[in-house]
Amino acid sequence: MAHMMFLQLIKEKGLSHLFEVESAGTEEYNSIYKAGIHYGTKEIFHQMKVPYQEHISRHFKKADYKHYDYILAMDSQNVRDILAITNGDPDEKVKRLLDYTPSPRDVKDPWYTGNFDETYWDVYEGLHCFFDSLNIKKGDK
Repeated sequence: MAHMMFLQLIKEKGLSHLFEVESAGTEEYNSIYKAGIHYGTKEIFHQMKVPYQEHISRHFKKADYKHYDYILAMDSQNVRDILAITNGDPDEKVKRLLDYTPSPRDVKDPWYTGNFDETYWDVYEGLHCFFDSLNIKKGDK
């Protein structure tokens, strides 16, 4: 969800050229079973007019830590899993998405809650606050 929503956000701001966006999971379920975007996520994307393409999550790798400037996790368990994979976070790149908001917390996983609306709005808030924290102007290259 966050991947497609962030692509939309940076496209709307005319800044797609400044970002490499990738998503990866800490569990291998999606990559093993080739599970794509959940139908509940697709439904909320249709309602909110979020463009998307089918996506199968890959597993987060230790090499991702060196490659990316920011590693945004949805919840505290994801952070712990990422830190186990990377053997720590010396560059302080790993944060929960909602750590960038005035109310830091975990994003509730709609797989378990069934509440895709709540997750959408948490991700929306987190992505906008994260983007604002970058302090990028439209003319930046």
